[in-house]
Amino acid sequence: MVDVMVPDALQPEELQPASLRGVPAAEALSSRLLLTQLATRALEDWCRVRGLGSGHITVRRHDQPAPAVLDPDSLAALGGDARGTTLRRVDIRLGPVILVDAVNWYFADRLTAAMRERLRGDTPFGEAVSALKARRRTFHVSVAPPEVIEAATRNAGPHAAAVHVFEHRAALDLPDGTPVAVVHERYRAVLVR
Repeated sequence: MVDVMVPDALQPEELQPASLRGVPAAEALSSRLLLTQLATRALEDWCRVRGLGSGHITVRRHDQPAPAVLDPDSLAALGGDARGTTLRRVDIRLGPVILVDAVNWYFADRLTAAMRERLRGDTPFGEAVSALKARRRTFHVSVAPPEVIEAATRNAGPHAAAVHVFEHRAALDLPDGTPVAVVHERYRAVLVR
């Protein structure tokens, strides 16, 4: 993956997904996600316009997630101390189609009991904690090299669809700036074919 600058605001009319494929589609989807506070809704809209599945985004939670190490920027986004965080690893999907592989580190004690319960099921993180009015702040964007994206969009097999074309890392902060969570989201090529 290649690090890229997080762009300033792009105009929504520049980001129409229906006819875009490959690198332009990855750039447009990434930009759309950067403009939203609830990534799952933007992802649902993207999929609907592109005819990729129907219904609502859900997650499949990995019951015993493999340990994941926080990079220095993610640790800083959590206030410099990850003690007390809960790890949640999920596949974000629309029906049977896996769209995103995500890892969340969150402070369970900053959530209500009802929110914690929803996170034990198939509810996406942002949706489960929406009542907190947390602000999503993306601090890292990386994009796969163009040749990787183009190869994954040309090949029809399931392995090509699972290639990660870009990654977002974001913090969710309460309105007073208190960190609630950090999420690493790796978006699959199936979204840009």
